[in-house]
Amino acid sequence: MFMFLKAFIGSGVLFLPKAFQHGGLGLSPILMIVIALICLFAFLRLVNTQLVIGGSYGDIGGILYGRFLRFIVLFFIVISQIGFVCSYFIFVSGNLVSVVDVLSNCSAGIEQKYYMWMPLIILIPLALVRHIAKLSFTAIIADVFILFGLVVTLYFTADQLSTHGVGPNVAAVNPTNFALMIGTATFSFEGIGLIIPIVESMQRPERFPFVLTLGMIIVCVIYILIGTISYLAYGDTIQSAVIYNFPPDNKLTVTVKILYSLAICLTAPLMLFPALKIIEKCIFSKFDSGKDSVTIKWSKNIYRTILCILCAAIAFGIGGDNLDKFVSLVGSIACVPLCFIFPGMFHLKVSNKRQDVILNFALITFGVVVMIFTLYVSFDSFLHPIGTDTVLAPYCLINKN
Repeated sequence: MFMFLKAFIGSGVLFLPKAFQHGGLGLSPILMIVIALICLFAFLRLVNTQLVIGGSYGDIGGILYGRFLRFIVLFFIVISQIGFVCSYFIFVSGNLVSVVDVLSNCSAGIEQKYYMWMPLIILIPLALVRHIAKLSFTAIIADVFILFGLVVTLYFTADQLSTHGVGPNVAAVNPTNFALMIGTATFSFEGIGLIIPIVESMQRPERFPFVLTLGMIIVCVIYILIGTISYLAYGDTIQSAVIYNFPPDNKLTVTVKILYSLAICLTAPLMLFPALKIIEKCIFSKFDSGKDSVTIKWSKNIYRTILCILCAAIAFGIGGDNLDKFVSLVGSIACVPLCFIFPGMFHLKVSNKRQDVILNFALITFGVVVMIFTLYVSFDSFLHPIGTDTVLAPYCLINKN
């Protein structure tokens, strides 16, 4: 259960309050529950297929549909993991610029976009680690910091509600941007790539459906609680990550921003690990192991460093103002196929029951429709921003006034 919760609860939960603004207070919890139920159904289909076929997510696609689909599955895994890490860079940069401005009394004068390169100080050394088990200690530290961050989030939002009441312009339904809510919600269930490894690591895999169901209930309750309370507290002034709404010069705010940023930096190597291994296997498949050749070993190190820098460069290009749209876009492009389309396709090959066939086709159809619709809305939000978002004035600008 601990591994499951660790796989699903990360930075994505802090993006949900903004997603609740996109969907509306009445519609968003309903969409969250519906998406969680469909994800649960899809995850169970994927696990049932794995128990019959065996192997990793990509291996299942290759065995059932051939090498091309295996490549497609691996491609979406790579895109999703790189997308997660890029969103981490943007999130951390927003925290760092606020913390540095407060601690330096606005004497630093560094723009947010330049802070996006700073997580590389932690990411690059940890990305050079070859075995994921060696990153377990950093994952535990990150979990403690994330838990602290969630508690502080509930504290600040509850205090905001008790002091100032319901935030401005809280809407029940937002018909214009609700598709962004779907993409972000799917992004939040970011542990799909770890479902099969968790099953394989269990002593009693047959109990996984119970663990999965209970875990999804816990995750969904946490997501709805954070999203609802935060949107109620801040209304249409909610920022792309709710942590940006906290009083910037408050000592607790500074502490939680530092610790949550550190937690995300320690989580990033774990999220990037699948993409590193997949691409590395493709590039160096015809070469000897790095254990036998110093040249190959350092070539792999250079490749891993370049991929980390590429993530920072993408984040730099996206910019802090587009974090919520980017999260929704990643959810639409990569997470929707992995969560909905592929599990249905794979289960079609292992079950001929009429009911299963109907349900699998329904799952695939749902995934395709959601992917097309949310992709259109996500791209449109980039190309034609509506401009209804309220951007809080920077701390230093408030201080000057």
